Amino acid sequence: MDGYFLYYGSRLVNGLPIYFSYELLSMPFEYVPVYPAIIGILAKLFGLGVWYERAFSLACSLAVAALIGRVVFKTNRNLPSAFCAGLLFLAPGPLAVWHLVRGIDALAALLGLAAIALVAGANPDRMTWRVFVAAVLLVLAFYTKQTALFAAATVIAYLLSQRFRCGIVTGGAFAVACGLLFLLLQSITGGWFYENAFVTTSSNPFLLSLLMQLLRDFCLVLFAAIPVAAAQALRSVKRANTIWTYYFIFALLAALLAGKMGAALSYFIPLFTAVCINTGLWLGDTALYERRPRVFVASLVLLIIQALAFLRNPIPAPNEEDYQKARSVDAYIKERPGPILTERIDSFAVLNGRELSVEAVQLPFLVARRKYDPIHLINTIERKEFSLIIYSGVYFGGIPALKHAIFENYREIDRVPIGLFVGPMTFSVLAPGSAPLQTMSH
Repeated sequence: MDGYFLYYGSRLVNGLPIYFSYELLSMPFEYVPVYPAIIGILAKLFGLGVWYERAFSLACSLAVAALIGRVVFKTNRNLPSAFCAGLLFLAPGPLAVWHLVRGIDALAALLGLAAIALVAGANPDRMTWRVFVAAVLLVLAFYTKQTALFAAATVIAYLLSQRFRCGIVTGGAFAVACGLLFLLLQSITGGWFYENAFVTTSSNPFLLSLLMQLLRDFCLVLFAAIPVAAAQALRSVKRANTIWTYYFIFALLAALLAGKMGAALSYFIPLFTAVCINTGLWLGDTALYERRPRVFVASLVLLIIQALAFLRNPIPAPNEEDYQKARSVDAYIKERPGPILTERIDSFAVLNGRELSVEAVQLPFLVARRKYDPIHLINTIERKEFSLIIYSGVYFGGIPALKHAIFENYREIDRVPIGLFVGPMTFSVLAPGSAPLQTMSH
């Protein structure tokens, strides 16, 4: 993911378009622009690299953890429960990779949570400046990632239940600000912003089996915290709805979008923060301890075991052998001038300052919906205009005519298996020339 945002961020700050027609060989950007703008600015300051993107991502996650602790402490004035809630956000090893490579989700969660915390700590009779700042943060969150709309829904629904007029004004201000920015981006991009950042993303099919798999993984990671957090949310509903009850509900609704093709556990980050907050609130409830000490202590022990167990899980990071193999792919790119075709925008070409020709996560869906004609790409391949093709079969393999054109006009000069954060993947390195018949079966 590093090279993906670095590529588009660099284009953005250099005045090059990131939202445009599908008829070009490059694929347009499928997210909203705040996060790539930040990465592009960092690239201007430090040069092309990936360390600052990961550092920024980690900083956002640490800020979320600190904010979780502050929210819990401000609510129940119990320091141990606040510390445990913040630590819980950082503890699970299987999710730790997202703290490094999913800065866009961490930033959106941070902005949304900060807005909710501002409203939560406001005096109901004097909350003008807090609500204004919260609305600004929510607009930034929405233009960081579209699913931050659920954080905005949390604030608006809560305000409507407490001060109806204030909720109407806040919801209206949020809608107007987002609408004006939308019209501005539509105008700048010639009308392609909506098509690229909203229609393209929504075209991903929803797979219930994928949602169930991700939900299972999420529940296994937080096997002790989820029941505790759900119990706390239910208790809040019975007593008096707090903003954290709304947040838990809307974060759960946001997580249901994880069933989209291409989505991952990163979609659960807002729900993860809601679980941590509600767990902290439950731990700080001294009345509960007095009434049911055994249940309380047993749950606390399970939470500690869970945190310690997952702290031992290593982050599935590439090893030294993977880096050496990646450098071999990098060497091919350095040696060959001219345009490069890859299935993914990644660090290989970006760090060499090369212009990539296609980022194909969405390509099969665009072709299936007749938004993109693969003949544009096939003709270029048949003319052997690409000096190099980096092929994994993950996306191009879904378009038989494109796959056939690649292996008919290019020969495999190397095949490199590399372990990535998302798991192992084999890259075929292809150069112009007639391919042996056996490579056609790849």
